[in-house]
Amino acid sequence: MCNRYVSPSDAAIERYWHIGSHSFGRWIQSFNVAPTTTVPMVRLSDAGEPEVTAARWGLIPPWWWVPKLPTLSFTARSEEAASKSMWKMSLRTHRCLLLAKGWYQWRYQQGHQQPYFIHGADSDDVLAIAGLWSEWIAPDGRFITSCALLTKPAAPAIHRIHRRMPVVLAPEQFDGWLSPGTPSSNVQALMANSRHEFTGYAVSTRVNNTRNDDVGLLEPVDAG
Repeated sequence: MCNRYVSPSDAAIERYWHIGSHSFGRWIQSFNVAPTTTVPMVRLSDAGEPEVTAARWGLIPPWWWVPKLPTLSFTARSEEAASKSMWKMSLRTHRCLLLAKGWYQWRYQQGHQQPYFIHGADSDDVLAIAGLWSEWIAPDGRFITSCALLTKPAAPAIHRIHRRMPVVLAPEQFDGWLSPGTPSSNVQALMANSRHEFTGYAVSTRVNNTRNDDVGLLEPVDAG
């Protein structure tokens, strides 16, 4: 499970996607993104062009009718997404990319859960995590855009930290992932052949509290 990550700055998003800030507004970078908060995601616009927009991290499928919103809908196992009712509609035609500098995972060691920050081996400013999105009409008539990220078994280099990791796509995979016309077999291949070059280091347990949100969370610590 990946339930916390670091979002990029608006400037990093602009540089990476070559999309002006007028297209999506200004973002306040978060160093401790938590489920149910609003996050930046990339999807295709009605004109078929990539756009950055805001979404609730925690997917609400369009058929959801229970007043209480779903819980634990912020990550989807890539191996199961095509067969689970929560995810399969979005996997077919509503795919997106969640933007991150890296993510946190916890490893049990020396009697406690030690958090680690995991990022690209080449220190990318922006990682593109394969995601799903949906639009839901709330009982009060509001349209709510929501999203979830996909996970897969961890790459060998970081498996010692945690057995799962997000599905992180390479730039040459973006078009196929975002296009609603991509065949399901190709979608599965994109997830299976996603990026695997990552590294991680221990960080302070301050990240455990979502009220802590500052660059100091990324400072390495001695894990013992």
